[in-house]
Amino acid sequence: MADRRKHSKITSILPDGLVKAINERLVAGETYESIAEYIRAQGHEISKSSIGRYGKDFLSKLERLRVVKEQARTIVSENKDGPALEMTEAATQLALQLIMERLVAVDNLNSAKDGEILKALALLERSAVQREKLKMDASKLLDVAVERIKNSLKEELEKNPDVLDKLVRMVDDIATDTKDKK
Repeated sequence: MADRRKHSKITSILPDGLVKAINERLVAGETYESIAEYIRAQGHEISKSSIGRYGKDFLSKLERLRVVKEQARTIVSENKDGPALEMTEAATQLALQLIMERLVAVDNLNSAKDGEILKALALLERSAVQREKLKMDASKLLDVAVERIKNSLKEELEKNPDVLDKLVRMVDDIATDTKDKK
């Protein structure tokens, strides 16, 4: 099977401003014929078929982006980590999904594109390791903060040992609950 052309006449011949206008018209739902007339009015000759091929590819990519955006929203809404990690986790999960889809669709694992996929997988793995390190660092910082609070409370409440014990237990319970939620 022959490879399809990567760049259509629209992106290779027409100026960027006109391509942007075509994209906007495609999104607005204009017909390929009306877009062809618009291009002719701008002084360029592109067939309705060329616009159709470009439009099919463009709208397919646009729909895929909408699906990915919705998946990201779902992942973020279900993510139990803090807000600092939500988007990176969502992006990593979506990127892994896209890479796996590409690997399943590939017939020849020795192509240059597959080398790019392997590099992307390595970057995602590195990102996951960094995210886990961040989680561990946050946990250690929480432990340090808890100890500082306890020490400050001890200094302030030495005169009232019953209140001190109760407050220390409350801080410990909050720290345990926070760690359990991770």
